[in-house]
Amino acid sequence: MSMPWDEDGGYAWERREAGYTWEQIGSELGCPAHVAQNLGERYRADITAEMTRNQLSLFDISTET
Repeated sequence: MSMPWDEDGGYAWERREAGYTWEQIGSELGCPAHVAQNLGERYRADITAEMTRNQLSLFDISTET
């Protein structure tokens, strides 16, 4: 499910990974640096959680025999 801030959050995180400061990113998005940082970090956390949920286990370590 896509959230309204996904696009800005994705943009903010990509810019941060490219070496931009939160101040620069906020200026580009038209918001304060702390808002840009929140958007970027929320996007990253959501993507990481989704990847973790969708990741296949390499080893089945179940205790059932």
